[in-house]
Amino acid sequence: MQRRVFALIGLLAAMLVLSACGGGGATTGTTSTPAPAASGSNGVQQVTVTVGNSMSFEPTSITVGTGQPVQLTLRNTGLMPHDFSLSDGVAQPVHIAASGGQTTSDTFTIDYPGTYAFDCSMPGHASAGMRGTISAQ
Repeated sequence: MQRRVFALIGLLAAMLVLSACGGGGATTGTTSTPAPAASGSNGVQQVTVTVGNSMSFEPTSITVGTGQPVQLTLRNTGLMPHDFSLSDGVAQPVHIAASGGQTTSDTFTIDYPGTYAFDCSMPGHASAGMRGTISAQ
C-alpha cells in the first residue's frame, strides 16, 4: 500500500514539474510569423533587428518589399560584438556591425523576390544559432 502511495505522489510531482515547463509563456528564439517592414514617410522600409548575449536575432524572420529600399537598424543590447550579414539577393553584400551596447544602420535593396538567409559572421556565432531569413515579396 505504501509503495502505491509513494508511486502516486511521485507521478503527480512529475506531472506538476512537466506542466510548469511547457506551454503558455512568451517565446524567445525563432519567430513563426515574419516581421513586416514598416514604411517611413520617405518610402524607405524600416526594420530593427535586436541582438544580444543570447546568440540570436530578434526577429529571425523579416518580410520586405522587392525593389524598395530597406533601412535595417541593428541594435546590440549585449556585451559582445555582432553583425548582420546578407550576401544573396542584393547587388552588394550587406554587413552591419554593432559592438556591445551600440546601434548602427545601413540601407539596401533586394531586387528579386525570394527568401534569403542572413547571419552573424563573427566566428562561431552563426553555428551557435545566429541565423535568420529575409523574404522579399
